[in-house]
Amino acid sequence: MSGTAAERVGIDVGGSAIKAGRVGADGSVHAKQNWDAPHFDRGPAHVLDGIAELARSLGVRDALGIGVPGLLDRARGFLIESPNLPNFKALDVRGELARRLGLDPARVHVENDANAAAVGEQWLGGARGERDALVLTLGTGIGGGLILNGELFAGEGMAGEVGHVVIAPGGRACGCGRAGCVEQYASATAARRRALEAGLPKDAPGDLKRLTELARTADGAERALCFEVGRDLGRGLGPVLCLLDIRCFVFGGGFSAALDVLEPGIRAGIEERSYGERQHSVRLLRATLGPKAGWIGAAKLAF
Repeated sequence: MSGTAAERVGIDVGGSAIKAGRVGADGSVHAKQNWDAPHFDRGPAHVLDGIAELARSLGVRDALGIGVPGLLDRARGFLIESPNLPNFKALDVRGELARRLGLDPARVHVENDANAAAVGEQWLGGARGERDALVLTLGTGIGGGLILNGELFAGEGMAGEVGHVVIAPGGRACGCGRAGCVEQYASATAARRRALEAGLPKDAPGDLKRLTELARTADGAERALCFEVGRDLGRGLGPVLCLLDIRCFVFGGGFSAALDVLEPGIRAGIEERSYGERQHSVRLLRATLGPKAGWIGAAKLAF
């Protein structure tokens, strides 16, 4: 495969797979590939080698965008730490990939994975045309990317981390080193744990797909659990509404398929942690790009 100057390669590093693709400046997708089970336990060098090979196979030329999970030093392209990839700390993602690919380091754009997904959704997906939105990914953890005035807002690199808003001080320990973070109560991982602890659904404890199916069909224990999970998520979103007056929340990631049964709880949690009548104008939307959002957004950032 061979990329052109009007195309960019984007990479999305996920907790269980690494996804990549080549995108045109007009948003057309020209190629895509996945690296399933990348064996993060083998260490950063192994993973970076594999990412470089993915980029080469997609025809990377003079620029690359990559979304990585965790806290970044955006100026240097460093991954400071990643709660869900504990062996990846103080990693020079930009420099290491530039060296492997023979690129100018300034042409390797490193961004938080949730921020990259937000850019993708605002460019071509569920947040398309939105001036202000928070795009969330509900998966192993909870990521968030802020779009303000039509542009990604990342601050010094840590903006949008709604998954680490503390909603239960002294609560469950989180991989970030704190306790009571919203992702410990409302991520897919947390929802599965809560379902197992409650023995739900009764025919397949911990099966989130089955849980949501039953929550849709009957007003029972499964629906009540989805309401509680949604309310904890809404408790994390209420402060966002208070601080930024964002009325549009877009949900991606595998667990976003349950948005319809989570929504009543989300709205209850938002109302509990915000004020005024504005919460009634809040829109809860599904992301539309699915697993492509991260690498499409990373490619956009590389233009």
